[in-house]
Amino acid sequence: MMECSVRYAITFHHSSSPRFLKAIIFFQVQHSFLSSTQPRPSFHWFALFFIKKTLFILEPRKIMAEAVISNIVGTITNGLAPLIQQRIELACGVEEQLEKLQNTLSTINSVLHAAEEEHDKNEEVRVWLGKLKEAVYDADDVIDEYQTDNVQRQVLVYRSLIKKVRNFFSLSNPILFRFQLGQKLKQIREFIDEIAKDRSNFHFTVQSARVDKVVPIKREQTGSYVSSEVIGREDDKEALIKLLLSSNEKENVTIIPIVGMGGLGKTTLAQLVFNDDRVASHFGYRKIWMFVSGDFDVRQILQRIAEKLDHGNHGHLDFDLLQNIVKQQMSTGKYLLVLDDVWNEDKVKWLRLKDLLMNGARGSKVLVTTRGKKIASMMATDTRYVYNLSGLPYDKCMDLFLSWAFDRIQDRPQNLVEIGKDIVSKCGGLPLAVRTLGCFLNRKGEDEDEWLSVKNSEIWELVQKENDVLPVLRLTYDQMPQYLKPCFAFCSLFPKDNSIDKETLIHMWMAQGFLQSSDGIPLEKIGHRYVNELLSMSLLEDELKYPDDEARHCKMHDLIHDLARLVAGTECSIITAHPKIPGKKLRHASVFGSGLPENSSLKVKDSISEFLCNAKKLRTLYYHLLVEQNKTVINLLANLKYLRILILTESEFDGLPSSIGSLLHLRYLDISKNYHIRRLPHSICKLQNLQKLKLYACVQLEELPKDTWKIGTLRHLEITSKQKFLPKKGIECLTSLRSLSIHKCYRLSTLVRGMQHLIALQKLCLTDCPNLTSLGFSLNYLISLESLEIRNCSGLDLSGRQEKKEEDCLEGRRSFPSLLNIVGRNYKKEQIEDAGKKEEGHQGLQKLRSLTFVQLPKLLELPCELENAASSLQYLSISNCDKLSSLPDWLPQCIALKRLEIKQCKMFPSPPGSQRGSCTIISPSQDELKELIPKPRNKEETFKEANTTELYELTEERSNLDEF
Repeated sequence: MMECSVRYAITFHHSSSPRFLKAIIFFQVQHSFLSSTQPRPSFHWFALFFIKKTLFILEPRKIMAEAVISNIVGTITNGLAPLIQQRIELACGVEEQLEKLQNTLSTINSVLHAAEEEHDKNEEVRVWLGKLKEAVYDADDVIDEYQTDNVQRQVLVYRSLIKKVRNFFSLSNPILFRFQLGQKLKQIREFIDEIAKDRSNFHFTVQSARVDKVVPIKREQTGSYVSSEVIGREDDKEALIKLLLSSNEKENVTIIPIVGMGGLGKTTLAQLVFNDDRVASHFGYRKIWMFVSGDFDVRQILQRIAEKLDHGNHGHLDFDLLQNIVKQQMSTGKYLLVLDDVWNEDKVKWLRLKDLLMNGARGSKVLVTTRGKKIASMMATDTRYVYNLSGLPYDKCMDLFLSWAFDRIQDRPQNLVEIGKDIVSKCGGLPLAVRTLGCFLNRKGEDEDEWLSVKNSEIWELVQKENDVLPVLRLTYDQMPQYLKPCFAFCSLFPKDNSIDKETLIHMWMAQGFLQSSDGIPLEKIGHRYVNELLSMSLLEDELKYPDDEARHCKMHDLIHDLARLVAGTECSIITAHPKIPGKKLRHASVFGSGLPENSSLKVKDSISEFLCNAKKLRTLYYHLLVEQNKTVINLLANLKYLRILILTESEFDGLPSSIGSLLHLRYLDISKNYHIRRLPHSICKLQNLQKLKLYACVQLEELPKDTWKIGTLRHLEITSKQKFLPKKGIECLTSLRSLSIHKCYRLSTLVRGMQHLIALQKLCLTDCPNLTSLGFSLNYLISLESLEIRNCSGLDLSGRQEKKEEDCLEGRRSFPSLLNIVGRNYKKEQIEDAGKKEEGHQGLQKLRSLTFVQLPKLLELPCELENAASSLQYLSISNCDKLSSLPDWLPQCIALKRLEIKQCKMFPSPPGSQRGSCTIISPSQDELKELIPKPRNKEETFKEANTTELYELTEERSNLDEF
């Protein structure tokens, strides 16, 4: 039997704070075939905590899964190098196989970009890429399994420091396991080698490096002419003409971008404005129309401008001479320049051109059309000149549709018009889609079946021409950076018109390895960056639902969703009652009740479950459909061994099977809103890759597993349970946690004191915990906290001290303690100073941006620790806190505050003109904040007011008794 011998050295030292005891553990692991006795030192549990912290903070692997195979190959290749360098227990030829695989993938990667460009043109290339993709996915799974094995063995090592453990997890025979793993890797590598040899048949061009470059597919240049009979853009046209004709600008040249998603009609609108007689007269016919697209070559643009203005040929001129000519031409009078379809994000290029354009006479204008909000913001003279083009109203869309679908007004059969209404509603106000479908149906004549087919079909299933909607919209996808493509395609798993929670989307991307981090930037921040990029490209749309104006949800236009489904191909699918795609090709699947017939029978559900069980390579299962039988869950877990994401929300099965522990690849587990589940199997603690665990509103859940601390990779946790106390050595040991949400824990009385170790925690949310009396730790320890939200915790005392009941016994001073907190300035300062001394050395809450307190009846004043957040706080909301009567004197220091809300706080003195107990101030000034701070009062005034208040309350009580 192979034993694990450990040589260790441990040193302890104190930090500046006596509360922190740091441990540095040095150890070396050696396997031998000798029969030796493992050392069993007696450690306190916190030593284990620090060992765990040292070993477990591992960056999740970044493996992609999407139609663009170069993303998968490139990421695996880059990930193999550090894995080989680690040389942790590489045995049975695994190291050799990993090195060979790395060499093969590096060779293939050099020609993949050229192969992908041939994907849609050459069937043989398409088949070759398909085979390669399947093999690379298999390699990804084996490598992931290998890394998981390494992590589990590290757990075995530091658990053995406490007690001897031989059969940990399922790894009772590590030699056999590694041998089998090496054989799998060898087979896959040999298969990839065979595929790689076939690349010579296609004569691909070798590229030494892959660079994400904005190179959209060229579309036909329409020129500057457009028919004047354009429907629905009259108001937009007039608004833009007004901007172009205005002459009271500070700068000589004003740049006005029109921004919006593909197909909205930006170019058409610009053409309408360009050809208007008023515009032509105003600029003296010094108008230049230029189609730019992806080729933002400053020299070529200048050459075309010069030739447009003087009708000469300037192709032979050097750059300096060309610049001088353009400067001279533009300075002779005001001009209008239209730069159509701009994709350039390179600010240096834009500034080079802008410097020359600014030589125009006062009143000159540059009109830009672009799909990128970032580009529009970069180019605009001022943000107020960015013209965001929206979709057409339904009635205008209907008029446009009818004009394209029928040649004459009298030839409009009522039955087809009624079908057309439903078709137009699919288009979401997108003129290009309306025109495309209208033109398509015009060719079909008056065949009602054809019209109904269009009504019931997805638009990508229709025959498309070069300038129809999806080829045009696909320009946005084709020019997208490679790292964004799998993220965009993955969005096709959400139903149309579905509100998508941004954090959920980001965490799902992270679980699939779509997020590429560098320089130690947290993956969550990379995810937010990706979301913002998709928003700037108009591929996602913000939904503003929250009072802090922070859009936490987004949506995808229906036609953009069609595009996402198109590019995702057979890898991503929303499963219906009769799935059309082969299960073997499926990697990401979602099931929603909205996509099935109403009151779907058990037979339909069983059929879907059977289909999913046959999709054995599935990596994502988003099952948003009622699961009532434990058998269904057992079958799914038994067959889907490669799941990275498992979502089983709003179900009614009694419990998870212990086989959940065999899903070694699982990163994301969500069983929220299951009102029947009572226990979680202990095997869930074996999920050493788990990043998110969501147990929201599982109101019958009795407790969390005691060994939850073992899931060292856990970054996001949402829990509901019936526990009075959270388990010791539980949450406080999860030092990788970024967010913690505790909901509907009706019996919970306090949080664990060890939570001060969660120094990576960025979001803390406590909701509906009525018996929670204290946090059990100081907020000052949470040095990374960005968002704090506490709602409906009626027993929570945030003062950090228990009120002395003896002070309430004196006659006539029943309300004195609260009044001291409100107006006793000396008392408050002393309290803050005392707290500061206690927390000396801790600089928490300096990153806090959002603070929300709701329904906290014991909140007398804001916790003193929050003063550290004065410079960072952006959003402050307090509502239904009846005893809060004032805000702290450090409030005017909140220079970053964007919104302050006080709602229904009875004792709060509202500013003039506001409802009692309420006020809302947007971007408050220091003077406005100072007005909310009560002025100091002397002791005599304080006691006088206390007695007056007491007398008033006694009078009210006597009056009520008399009435009774």
